[in-house]
Amino acid sequence: MSNLGQREKRLLISPTVILLLFFTLFPFVFTLALVFGKVSFIGGKIAIQFAGVSNWVRLLHDQRFWNAVLVTLKIVGIAITAEYCIGLVLALLLYKKPLGCGFFRVLYVVPMLLTPIAVGYTWRMIFDVGRGPITGILQRVGVKPIGWLVDPHISLYSIIITDIWQWTPFMFLLLYAGLEAIPKDYLEAADVDGATAWRKFVYVIMPLLAPPSIAALLLRSVECFKIVDIIYIMTGGGPGQATESLTLFGYNVGFRAFDLAYGATIAFSLFFMVLIATMFFTMLTKSLRAIRLE
Repeated sequence: MSNLGQREKRLLISPTVILLLFFTLFPFVFTLALVFGKVSFIGGKIAIQFAGVSNWVRLLHDQRFWNAVLVTLKIVGIAITAEYCIGLVLALLLYKKPLGCGFFRVLYVVPMLLTPIAVGYTWRMIFDVGRGPITGILQRVGVKPIGWLVDPHISLYSIIITDIWQWTPFMFLLLYAGLEAIPKDYLEAADVDGATAWRKFVYVIMPLLAPPSIAALLLRSVECFKIVDIIYIMTGGGPGQATESLTLFGYNVGFRAFDLAYGATIAFSLFFMVLIATMFFTMLTKSLRAIRLE
């Protein structure tokens, strides 16, 4: 392989590059064409006619779209914050190497290994008003059953609890790895200076933990924006539209109502939201690097 020239190497990898471009670039360009078009079916074939920005105008005036945006932002904001805080606490607890540390490290990761479909069905049974274990426990202590998945004021938080349960281990893994990478000399120097545990956490651990924290928040935010599987299984977006995320809204419009152009517009709006979040975390990372260089 080392005897091959640059031309031969490029020829060898060209089939893979072509396939990757086909499966990424073509869908992107086709979806972009749908965004600015109107789809019709003539003679059993799909015809796309140019429609300008009419789909975007419709989107901006669609209350269901803004409801889906609000639902998505609530899930991202609450779930990611809770996952980070709980993951940080768990990482700090195991960082001290307590008894059974190895066992708990494996235990904490188990929820992340399960498929979202399995998690959705499991938590749908747990939250079931009639036969769920939570209802049975509440009835034993004299509390009326709560409509975890049928009450429009509570159902969204049931989805958030499920997401927190499954994806807190992801935060835990990254933050724990970040803690393990902190040089012990810094902590020992803080001990010599007489710093309390709180001061070590604020002035030593958290600044050094900032890069892995930003990486964890970015990765989970991007994934959480696209949440659809557990919502589809647990509530189907209901009751009403109380738990309909942006991805589920796009699916319902594009593949159920078969309004492909408008569904593509919804998908691109989600793309722009994820892009903005990515740019924000990238700028934050650059700012931290600039502070370190100073």
